[in-house]
Formats: sequence, structure tokens, C-alpha cells
Amino acid sequence: MTGVRNRLACLLFAVVFGFNLTVSVDQQFSYLAESFLQGKTYFLAPPASGYDTVFFQGKYYWPLGPFPAVLLLPFVLVFRSFGLFFFQSYLHVFLVLGVFYLFFKIARRVGYSADDAGFLAFAFCFASAFLGIAIYSGSWYFAQVVAVFLVTLALLEYLGKKRLWIIGTLMGLAFMTRVTAALNILFFVMGVAVADTKLRKKINAIAALSFPVLVGLAALALYNQARFGNWLEQGYSLQILDGAAARARSYGVMSLVHVPGNLFYFLFAGPLPVTFDNVSQVLKFPYLRANPWGMSLFITSPYFLYLFSLKYDDLISKQLLFSIAVVASCIFTYYGIGNVQFGYRYSLDFLPFLFFLLIRNYRNERPELSPAFKKVILLTALTNCYLVLTVLQFE
Repeated sequence: MTGVRNRLACLLFAVVFGFNLTVSVDQQFSYLAESFLQGKTYFLAPPASGYDTVFFQGKYYWPLGPFPAVLLLPFVLVFRSFGLFFFQSYLHVFLVLGVFYLFFKIARRVGYSADDAGFLAFAFCFASAFLGIAIYSGSWYFAQVVAVFLVTLALLEYLGKKRLWIIGTLMGLAFMTRVTAALNILFFVMGVAVADTKLRKKINAIAALSFPVLVGLAALALYNQARFGNWLEQGYSLQILDGAAARARSYGVMSLVHVPGNLFYFLFAGPLPVTFDNVSQVLKFPYLRANPWGMSLFITSPYFLYLFSLKYDDLISKQLLFSIAVVASCIFTYYGIGNVQFGYRYSLDFLPFLFFLLIRNYRNERPELSPAFKKVILLTALTNCYLVLTVLQFE
């Protein structure tokens, strides 16, 4: 199966690169980087489409966290010196490759063979909702790839030298990218808090972990204050929306009323039929299409069903479960479900930790990946490739 995986990986990476290099719209972070170089926090020119932006006191702002734009600054500056525009896809594809490499290294540190680690890195990148953000470098998806890269790098550091200032710095940058993804800091804080060390050493460790995060939060607060005169206002309540998104927000940006809908798309939603017309149920090619509102975790990543067969008796497992539950709870109360997307893409704020929980505890109970597990990964990747292309075709 290794040969099949390698050939399929080459094909899927080619698809990811090919589609990304054709993306020339939704480049808000590159535009914002241009603004930062001019000392501005707003777009220098009105966006072609104001959707999802914030129009405030005569200026258009981008509500998403600023770090992806900061990350682009040196590239934008160099390209601008040659009179060229730096598209987000140029960096996006390398971040996707980076996520693949990081999960390979994580699996190796958990104790898997190189071959099994390759399957697991392949599983996260192509047999999960990550494929949907990997294949398109529009700003919403670019921010999520950056967030996944940061938290995954923090996980790798945790499994290695455990340098808390590095983990804290990465999570601080994550706060300036996607606040919900950065809430995974709870896992690392709990690990320090329950460590069998003296109180003074424990306090120093928590300070080393927390200080960069507080710096990141302070930077985000100052950024919000500079834009909207309110250090808590990131702009999500002010976004220009229409249709279903505007109606959903009218029930509250964060509210328990949104939980059932989010849970439905995360756990139960499936693909949609493709019919010849809007009246009959006569199917036509490609017969099924990805639901743009999202699809169940167990469709995009059915291997997560293995979670129900594992034990979670140790302290680290409980810390992971608690951290995942906190992040998921915040996401499930948010009005936005994530349309247009492949799978339930907001789950990617906690999916790296859920995936780590799966591969860690699976390895604790089994010496290697079973042939059945590998087959599920390969079949899921093929299915996901087919379905993600239907999202690009129909939207």
C-alpha cells in the first residue's frame, strides 16, 4: 500500500499546487500587508467585493487576525520592489507542505515507523477537512492554514524539547491569527500546572508559556483599538454580510442557538445529490457533490471512528479532551458555519489536537497501523479529492 500512497500523494499535491497557483482573487491579507507597509490598518483601495469586510468611518477593514498579513510582509515588500504582486498562494503551498512534514515528525515522535508516519501525515492533509483549505488560498482559508501550521508546530515542540517560550510564542501568534485555534493553549497550561515540580519552578514555567501569549493578546487589542476604538472589537459583529449569514448573525454572533446547526454539519451532514433539474430526483454526473455548508467529520475523516475504540485513562488524554471540548464549544456557538467549504472547516481549530489524541492513543494500544486503517485513509483521500473538486465546480 505504500506505493499506492506515494503515487496518490504526488497526485494530490499536484492538484493542491495546481489549483492554488490559479487563485488570483480573495487576496485580502496581501492587500493588508501593503497597507501595513504604508502604516495603515485599512485597505488602501476599496475591495472589489466588500463582502466579509468592515466598512467603518469611511474605510474598509479586514476583521480576521493580522498575523497572516504580518507573515506576508517581507514577501510583499520584495515583490513590490520589482513591481510585482505577491499572491498568498506562493506561501500557502509551502505551509501545506509544512503541515505534512510536521505531522510526519509528530507521528515519528509518538513512536510510529517512517512508513506509518507517512500514512498519518497523508491522512491529515488529504483525508480530512484540511484538504478543503489546502486546495484554495483565498484569505479565509489562508488564515486557517497558518493557524494549523502554528498549533501543529507547537505540538511538535511539546513532543521534543518542550521549550515553553517557543510554544508560548507560537500560540501568541495563533491568537493573532484565529483566536479559537489559540485556545488550545489550555492543553499546554494544564500540562505545566499538574507537573510534579516545586511551586516556584511551576510559576516560572507558566510565566514562560504565558508571557508571549499575553504579548500577542495585547498586540491584537491595540490593533482593534487603532481600527475601531474598542480593544475587544475585532470586527466580526460589523462585517458586511447578506443572505443566510446575515440572518444567522441576527440571532447573535455567539449564542447557544447556533449549537444545533453547527453540530449537525460537524457530525451528521452528508453530500448532496446532483440532479438534471430542480424538480425531479434524476441524478446526473457527478451524481454527488460536497455540501458547501459542511459535511460530517465521519465522512471527510471516517478513521476518527477509531476514537470510540480507544482508552483515555491517562492524564494527558484527559487534558487533550478538555482542551478540545473548550475550543469546540466556542466554535459551535458561533453564528458562522463556514460556507463555502469542504467538510466542517472550523473544526480545524481543534482537529490537530483531536488527530494527535487519535494517533497517540492508537499507538499506545497497537504497535502499528493496521492494514484496515491504511485502506480507510487511502479510500477517504480518493473520495475527498472527488468531493472537493465538486465544491470548486459548483461554487
